[in-house]
Amino acid sequence: MRLLVPRPWALARRAAASLALLLALAPPVLAQTTGSVLGRVTSAGDAQPVVGAQVFLVGTGLGTLTGAEGRFNIPNVTPGTYTLRVERIGSRTSEQQVTVRAGEQTTVTVTLTIEALGLDEIVVTGTAGAARRREIGNSISQINLAQIEEPPINVDALLQARAPGLNVLQSSASAGGGAMIRLRGNVSVAMSNQPIIYVDGVRIRSDGFAKNVPPVGFQGRSNNDVASPLNDVNPNDIERIEVIKGAAATTLYGTEAAAGVIQIFTKRGHQGTAQWTFQIDQGFNRVLPFGPDPGTGPAAEEAITESGGAGEFMFINPWLRNAVPLLGNDCRDSGETGYPIFCEQVSHRQKYSLSVSGGSDVLRYFVSGTLEDNLGVLPLDEEKKRVVRGNFTFSPLRNLEFQWNTSFTNTDLQNTPSGNNAHGLTLNAYRRNRNYQSSETRRAIDPLLKYDIDSKINHLITGATLTFSPSPTFTHRLTGGWDLSNADFRNLRPFGFALAPNGIISDRRFEYQNLTLDYVGSFNYRIQEELRTNFSWGGQSIVTDTRETTAYGETFPGPGEPTVSSAGTRLGFEERLRVVNAGFFFQNVLDFRDRYFLTAGVRVDGNSAFGENLGLQAYPKASFSWVLSDESFWPEDLGSVKLRTAWGQSGRAPGAFDAVRTWDPVGWGTAPAFFPRNVGNPDIGPERTTEIEVGFDGAFFDQRVTTEFTWYRQNTTDALFNVRQVPSQGFLNSQLKNVGELENKGVELSVNVDAIRRDNFGVAIGGSLSTNFSKVIDLGEAPEFSLGSFGYVSEGQPVPGIRSRCVLNADEIAAPIVARPDSLCDFGPNLPTHIIGGNLSITLPKGILVTARGEYQGGHYMYVGPSFNAVSRSVRWPGCFDFYKLQAENRANEATARKRAQCTVSGVLSDFFVSPADFFKMRDLTVSVPIPTRWIPRSSSAKLTLSARNFYRWVNGDFGVFEPEMGANEGFDTQVRSIQEHVPPPATYTASIRVVF
Repeated sequence: MRLLVPRPWALARRAAASLALLLALAPPVLAQTTGSVLGRVTSAGDAQPVVGAQVFLVGTGLGTLTGAEGRFNIPNVTPGTYTLRVERIGSRTSEQQVTVRAGEQTTVTVTLTIEALGLDEIVVTGTAGAARRREIGNSISQINLAQIEEPPINVDALLQARAPGLNVLQSSASAGGGAMIRLRGNVSVAMSNQPIIYVDGVRIRSDGFAKNVPPVGFQGRSNNDVASPLNDVNPNDIERIEVIKGAAATTLYGTEAAAGVIQIFTKRGHQGTAQWTFQIDQGFNRVLPFGPDPGTGPAAEEAITESGGAGEFMFINPWLRNAVPLLGNDCRDSGETGYPIFCEQVSHRQKYSLSVSGGSDVLRYFVSGTLEDNLGVLPLDEEKKRVVRGNFTFSPLRNLEFQWNTSFTNTDLQNTPSGNNAHGLTLNAYRRNRNYQSSETRRAIDPLLKYDIDSKINHLITGATLTFSPSPTFTHRLTGGWDLSNADFRNLRPFGFALAPNGIISDRRFEYQNLTLDYVGSFNYRIQEELRTNFSWGGQSIVTDTRETTAYGETFPGPGEPTVSSAGTRLGFEERLRVVNAGFFFQNVLDFRDRYFLTAGVRVDGNSAFGENLGLQAYPKASFSWVLSDESFWPEDLGSVKLRTAWGQSGRAPGAFDAVRTWDPVGWGTAPAFFPRNVGNPDIGPERTTEIEVGFDGAFFDQRVTTEFTWYRQNTTDALFNVRQVPSQGFLNSQLKNVGELENKGVELSVNVDAIRRDNFGVAIGGSLSTNFSKVIDLGEAPEFSLGSFGYVSEGQPVPGIRSRCVLNADEIAAPIVARPDSLCDFGPNLPTHIIGGNLSITLPKGILVTARGEYQGGHYMYVGPSFNAVSRSVRWPGCFDFYKLQAENRANEATARKRAQCTVSGVLSDFFVSPADFFKMRDLTVSVPIPTRWIPRSSSAKLTLSARNFYRWVNGDFGVFEPEMGANEGFDTQVRSIQEHVPPPATYTASIRVVF
């Protein structure tokens, strides 16, 4: 029995004891020979406290960070006069003189002026080195963690609805599952569309970890979701995230960056005494009711017996709200009642974090540790995660800096068999007495939970950056990094398992490593008084190595603790994959009068996946930026405006073995043999995406209104499509060739308004709109082809477009008229064509802050597989409740043609279950309340935060029982999103206390 009462209180007690010990060892009261500087930092206009600002005395190595109330304290200051500097991203740097006397406290108040447009803000992603935002001709989104109130549960959640053009979709309710990320749609139909990801300059794996599934048999024998390496980065350790969304900005990343780049920068130490931060998060997950209200169904649906009578047990349908216990009761103590699938509809989650930062002007440090234990909403689901991080900055010389950033994550995952898994819980629950147990009782379905799907993942990300500046105009930066992950997957159906009585076991070892080596040199030269040039050059190498070894066994001799060695039949499998991508680049920026910026550059790449006849590939770029508001004719009180345009190219490499001729090893009797597999293509190369974007950034009305607008158009040429081969060659499989052309275009707009800005009250409201319209321009030598789940690649249609045999008169009260097999209906794209976001922030007296974010996605279509799978097996499906009522009253002729087609077993087709997938979700509602520091001895700030995430949703009424944020069986990175027998991602509620000492 699993109780949801918080279990690891011993862990909390140990953390509290450790914290008390640290406090006991804190330095004593300041000696009378020194003084201190203390004060408060607030923002101009509304006088609200500024959190996370760096405060230091220039040239002393003494400093600190402001706490939740904007307060700071710099102790042990030698008497004298100093320059106090305050810096924070998004604000103008503030300096003032302070005089410190022995044995006294010098109190100051600092006001920071908001720079909403942030033209002098430094960005790194997409540039040859650090660059000011005013110089950059492409759009770049920056997410600053200091400005986010909610305690994010992971990085996927942190990114959702944060920037226009950034689409983050979850795939299931499985503990530890990742999310699909798309930046400006799909640029490929053969390769991954996940953006590449960097953490502190180190390239990490973008795709999910391997799927925990045996190598033999149906590939759905799993929980059918995968964990994401991105979520191994602790959100509490992140300082900011930069996102660039298209080829115009990703040229310098070369062959693998056409789908965009996400770069994460973790926290670094600061000058000053050690600052300790302790945070505890407690909360729970809850599955929102989904599907029709049971009250809308026929009376017989509410309580029936297995044989069809009434009143013996509750029917097995997870959408029955009243059949689901609210707290973690054990629902499996009786075998004579219907099986409520969510025995733990409310499941506990907890997180404990401790960090310390500080240092001098020579050595600065940030060290953190985090423990998480999250129960899932499915009966067997649990995620345990331990994360440690150490970031160190060493400056032995004025012109030399060494940074070393390292994190290690240990994750234990236990998952429930779900998705399209005939041996799993959810599929058998949804199919009721037509399932693979031919019974819907708990006694019949409980044995399916004797299925172990366990994953143990270790993930190390470490990297060092050496920056050498022999002169202020001449710099060198060298970064080396290593991304290493090891995963042990165990997938076990023991002896006596209901649907595999002899037992099956799979032990899989997955190892992935990525080596990054990156050098950038830069020379800044002033040609004339008002003309400056910045010439940059560099090279990069990324080496990826993947190894998988699997031991598989079946047919155990009897019960016990099985191993592969104890199986009667044993098989072994091994795969190795190594890909090398390397290139060099040149870039020059011309700066005229610090307001006109012209950038031109080129990246040249080679890749081990290219065909032997291809050679190196060049990707050029050019951009222009004009700070219009710096012109003398621009009225100063009108605000700040920057115009920009950019053009560039980047690529997407083919698969590692697509260029070479390959064979499948098979056995023929007792003799070794092989089948022809891939004919090979010596001319294969990368898909090439060319993009142009035009836009502007503006801040108006005393920085109260900020806006960004971008129009973009992408063309992917040399797109990789499968082309049929001449059968006489003996290779029957199709071969990937660079023959196609794809297009994406759209707009991105964001507007934020400080509607009210007063000392004790403020209201800020914002919104965003992004559109993406894709189209297949040319198929080349390839015929129209399917990607599965009714996703097609057809000329003139979206990428991919959803097509099926539709009901032509769907909304008429009439018999259904079904399209012919040779005349499919084009519904529309599989990905949203428009995403609308909204955000609200209300500042109340006493420093209380209320924030909210919502997101609407629409214009796309998905195949809802579980509905067809159930109806075609004569399951009384909730999506047909209204039809069953009419049918029971002999009024079926009053139903629409769509309902008749979907709910009449004799003529139902899977084609009828393509539905519009529009939805809206409240991504978060957060309230943060400062805690008086007098309540917590020795604290400099404290805050209580209450947050609800994804707690409300609206789904298009035609979608049916489920919701669109449920992915397919292959995990989050799939070419066509469709619904499988999963459970929708849950709502999450969190209470967090953060204390700074």
